[in-house]
Order: sequence, then structure tokens, then C-alpha cells
Amino acid sequence: MTAKAIDPPTLDLNASQLVDWLELAALFDPYRTARLDPLLASLKQLTEESEDNIAQADRAWEQIIDDVENEVLLRQQHLADTYPFKLGDGAEELLLVDDWDQARYSFYLVCLITSHVTGSPILKIPPTGALLTRLRNRIFQVLSTLAMAGLAGGPAISVGWPRHSGEPIVALMQRAAALGAGFGVRNPPGVYVPPQEKDGGIDVLAWTPELMPPPSNLLFGQAASGNNWPDKPVSEHARVFEGNYLQDIGTGNRAHVTIIPVRVWDKKFWFAQNQFHRSLIDRLRLPPHAYKGLQTAQAGITVDEADQVDSVIEWLREYRAAALA
Repeated sequence: MTAKAIDPPTLDLNASQLVDWLELAALFDPYRTARLDPLLASLKQLTEESEDNIAQADRAWEQIIDDVENEVLLRQQHLADTYPFKLGDGAEELLLVDDWDQARYSFYLVCLITSHVTGSPILKIPPTGALLTRLRNRIFQVLSTLAMAGLAGGPAISVGWPRHSGEPIVALMQRAAALGAGFGVRNPPGVYVPPQEKDGGIDVLAWTPELMPPPSNLLFGQAASGNNWPDKPVSEHARVFEGNYLQDIGTGNRAHVTIIPVRVWDKKFWFAQNQFHRSLIDRLRLPPHAYKGLQTAQAGITVDEADQVDSVIEWLREYRAAALA
């Protein structure tokens, strides 16, 4: 079954992608297990080393094993109790936890799948059709809203279209203002708002919880589930959004956040993109932030989409079943 869902590994995969391969293999395996030996055996079949290079080849394979183990440990450290995988004894296998479809684990698994929807060198059967539409339009919006609430430690409003609440954008901003977001609302909106505009390029608004506005920090978030996220910084959208819909904005800090499902491997690229986007929530940050956001909602603070977590779990189960069918 696993072989139907994913492609064999190639020598072009870096350590992060090799761990993704193991994670997806474990997700689709009936015993929820991916062994490291078959992974290395597949890679070795792609090389033809002469006897003179045996020692050098052995060192190269040992380095691959070390890099894979280090990447798994890095993910465990960042994700803590939201990481649904663990290394077996002797680090010879990667195991998917028994309750993988619980909320705190589903956040990571959805990100893992989403990052391989298009152009993946690993995932042979990505989500398509209605499953893909739900992932793009609703499921990743739920994760992004929860993550923004976790990052802010306070309320979060789901702005992205289509909105589960069905509220017009002015009514949505009025609700945010009433909850202490620290701004007034233009009603009607600015004269330059396009007639068919649904969300103004903003997917989530969140802010730090203070008893008296304005909040110390007001966060504008954009959910970017596709591969074109480097070209979509939220700061420019936020500037236009403020002018069209908000007035008398409080004196606190304003932050801009892009939420992505990928694990950015290249450190130079990561630092450059953080400078461009101001703040990135990637696959190593999103799950723990989202879990904290869910806990924030359970503590009684308004977090839109918190009541939709079951839909995330349902989607994950449906996709896994479809990929294995």
C-alpha cells in the first residue's frame, strides 16, 4: 500500500526530504512504521561504487543516517508533544504514534501533506478534487487561525474567504473591535475598495489579550498553503486593508505573519524570507502554535475556527483512506 502512495527515494533528496519520505511512509504503512534500512537500500541501488571507493561510500551512508537522525531530533525539539513520530530503538525505524488522528498531531500531518501537494518528489497520490479544495479553502484556514491565536496568546478572527461564519467584512471587523482589537471600523468601507472584495488579502487578525485596549500587538496573518508563498508578503495587504476598513488604530505594535506548511531547509533562504515577510510560521512552528491556540480557545478566549478542529481530523482520515484505496 505504501508503495502506491509515495515514490521511491532518490539521491536528490536532502535530509529534510528524506525524513518527509519516512514520515509519509509511516503514515501510509499498515503498521505505522518506516524502516531506515529499506530507505538506504533504495538509495544504494541508484549508485554504482567501485571497490576502491567502498570506504568513502560507507562514510557517505553514515553521514546520511546521521543527518536523518539529526533532522528527526530537530523536529522533536521544535514540535514537542505535537510531533506524531518517534524513533524506534537504535534509530532503525520511524514510528507513527497510535493516536495519530488526534487534534494535536493532525496539525503536523496536514502540514506535511500540504507541503507535498504540488511538485513533490515524494508523494505520488496528493489530495485532488474536493479534498484539495477543502484543504485550500477551509482546513489550512483553520490551522492558520489557531496558530495566530497561539502566537498572540489571545483572540483571533478568521478573515479569509470563504468565511465559515458568513459575516460581511465590516461586521467581522466590528466584532473584532468589540473584543478589544484596538481600532475603529470604517462603515461604509473606503471608497477605493473593489466591489467584489471578500477579505482584502488578510486571512487572520489576532492580538495580545489586554483588559483595556489598545493591545500591545496587533497581528495581520496570511495563510499561504501553496508553493508561491515567497512572493506573497502580507505587509502590503495589511497597509491597504487598514486604509479601507479600519480607523483610529491603537498605538500598539503591528506585526505581519505568513503561515506556511513547509519545512524550509535552506538557512540562508529562511533568514532572507523572514526579513522579507517579517515573520514566518512554518511546519516546525505551526503545530505547537495551533495547539496553544486551541488551548486558548478552551480557556474561554474567542478564537474563530476552534470549533472546526474535528473537520481537520476528518479531512486527514479521508485523505489517508483515499490515498490507500
